[in-house]
Amino acid sequence: MLRAEALAPTALAFTLFLPLIASTALAQDGGKRSRDAGAKDAAPATAQSAAEPGAGADDDEALPEGHPAVNDANPHARAGGGNGAMPGTFEPPEDLEQPDPTLPAGTIVVDLHDGDDKPIPNEQVTLGALVNSIAKGDSRKHFQAATDEHGRAVFSGLDLAGNIAYRVSAGYQGGAFAATPFQLQQAKAMHVVLHVYPVTRDIQQALIVAEATVACEVREDRIQVEQVLTIYNLGRVAWQPDDVRMKLPAGYTAFNVQASMSDQGVDEVAGTAQLHGTFPPGRHTVEFRWQVPWSGDADVDFEVGMPPHVAIARVMMPATSDIKLAAEGFPPTQVRHDQQGQSFLVTERRMRPEDPKLTALALGIHDLPTPGPGKWLATLLAACGVAAGLVLALSGRGRTSVRSDAKNNRTSILEELAEVERGRASGEIGPKTYERLHRQLIDALARTLVKT
Repeated sequence: MLRAEALAPTALAFTLFLPLIASTALAQDGGKRSRDAGAKDAAPATAQSAAEPGAGADDDEALPEGHPAVNDANPHARAGGGNGAMPGTFEPPEDLEQPDPTLPAGTIVVDLHDGDDKPIPNEQVTLGALVNSIAKGDSRKHFQAATDEHGRAVFSGLDLAGNIAYRVSAGYQGGAFAATPFQLQQAKAMHVVLHVYPVTRDIQQALIVAEATVACEVREDRIQVEQVLTIYNLGRVAWQPDDVRMKLPAGYTAFNVQASMSDQGVDEVAGTAQLHGTFPPGRHTVEFRWQVPWSGDADVDFEVGMPPHVAIARVMMPATSDIKLAAEGFPPTQVRHDQQGQSFLVTERRMRPEDPKLTALALGIHDLPTPGPGKWLATLLAACGVAAGLVLALSGRGRTSVRSDAKNNRTSILEELAEVERGRASGEIGPKTYERLHRQLIDALARTLVKT
């Protein structure tokens, strides 16, 4: 399975995009400035290196690190990365899940805070427990408690078994905010700090920037397409997409979504991928895949829908000596290499304020290998063999004549089987075509044996 190795985004690219939504930023930020740039960065190391300006983004020889991490350990990793938030953006405080030896065993203390780390009183908190059992299957339990005047909720008397995972969540203002799951077997007791934010369904009231990667891989009779969307919420308000749909090409098949611990993802709706979930301030990744049927044509062209406010878009596929990749309005592809030495064709576009919004990508995969004459010859021979068998079965000839014709037909079918085997060995006939032709010829051969 081809992984979409995303190139490292740069702060400059997002800074260039910010004027497109600057008025929104000022309105929802209320003129507040971001936190001290010296504050400790909570982003994982891979995300930090990906956010560094110039971290391989212009390297024509290497495919740099920075692939958007699926199921990120910290769903609220800071969008700013590196040395604090970019000007005009918000750097969210860090969620916390850590053992607390001062608490009685089987206790989870939850502090519910807002974006300024102030407590939120009188708010419902949910503790989910996932119990894994080989004999009985998975089961779920839910416990609820309201925060006190200090924004704290306490759950006690909990099971410490190693087959139970706990997760703290809150539905603040209709959103879905959750901490990273954990177990109590080793920790015994946990202290959780969960941050929640005001929620809007209007993207104009949020500060959303997207990065989109489309990775293609040619297979025997289809093109596998993987889309990785990285949604950066750079403001102080959580965003819930309202009927945000990305169009899929006509005839697509095998739609599949990468499993995630969060409620963020896409649904297959009427030929589109519809974005859903709550996107609080920070960086979030959504990954899904689908296929485009390929009948052996030399050129395949299709269109891929994009999320709103795309600042960086890239298209890539494994490099071969002949196949070409093109994206309308993008620079020519370049050959780059990942850490395993694999070569990829990559083209990338970074949007500027004067550019029209990028709502879709028109992609072309050209100079694909077309089936050789051996495949069509084998198909024709197989069809002739089957037709001859049917003629013999329906004819009114005498027993002796049928036996003679069946023997001759059997010889022809055996020759056709040999031709199919040679075509498979030379690569002119693919596995699925080989299986179909082989089955047809064996059936035809069986019919000749019935007549003898």
